[in-house]
Amino acid sequence: MKPRRIKTAIMKTAAMFALVLAFVLASFGSKPTGGDIDQAIIAAQATVAGPVETAAAVESAATGTTALPIPPPTIHGVREIHVGRYGAVAYRAGVTVTDSAGQATLTVDSSRGSTDIPGAYEVVYIAASTSGRVTRNTTRVVVSGATQEAVAELTIPVLEQLLHEEMGDEEKARAIFDWIRTNITYSATGERDGVLDGAYRGITLRQGDCYTFYALAKVLFEQAGIETIGLERVLARTEHFWLLLNIGGDWYHVDPTPLLHPAPGGGFMMTESQIANYDPFQWGFYYKYDPALLPYGVYPV
Repeated sequence: MKPRRIKTAIMKTAAMFALVLAFVLASFGSKPTGGDIDQAIIAAQATVAGPVETAAAVESAATGTTALPIPPPTIHGVREIHVGRYGAVAYRAGVTVTDSAGQATLTVDSSRGSTDIPGAYEVVYIAASTSGRVTRNTTRVVVSGATQEAVAELTIPVLEQLLHEEMGDEEKARAIFDWIRTNITYSATGERDGVLDGAYRGITLRQGDCYTFYALAKVLFEQAGIETIGLERVLARTEHFWLLLNIGGDWYHVDPTPLLHPAPGGGFMMTESQIANYDPFQWGFYYKYDPALLPYGVYPV
């Protein structure tokens, strides 16, 4: 017989001896208390069965019950989230945690993406219990590009505040122009992602570069019933965007972007000769564009 087996056999024999001795003492007048007898029996059983790890396990061994494991917390309400570009995400809306062992804390890891870029990114919900148990649930946020409906939902209320039926096109254009100059701040972004996305970025973030100003103005003017044509600077060291507006049958240049050197008329309803003479940086002139790209019959005043 191997030494380990011999040692185990000896330990089991000693334990059985202790158990028998406890009963003998109880029978012949040693009169240990009931608690002493119970402790002797438990000690003997523990020696035979192996070490008892916890107080709960000791109680289970004495009573014949089985200790149940502590369940982890449960996260409820996690779902796939859909949002428009540049939209705010309410990650915790409708999400709750239950925990049988105590008060669990919930954290949200949304570091894998943002709503600046259309597409989808992963979000992880993490519930940590006071018992040390942790639960993780994963979902995704789907970011859609700006749509006409999404843009109109944000811009129409602005127009309803600014315009009334008695206004002519020039008054409407002026009110929109002034609102943009007052409520949107310049910020160099460099994004050239289409008029709808540019307008959505401007109306939600309230900031952007000349493309954002141009795109938001174009959408607001057209929603007010004013015809527009977008223009872009050509053959120059930097980009710039502005518009032509049809005011009373005549086409005027309108630049909603605030400039370091104010444009003629502050940028509102500029004539062709005015933009040709505006050249603060000696670039040949600031508002240089390709007239061949204009629709047939459009001649700026």
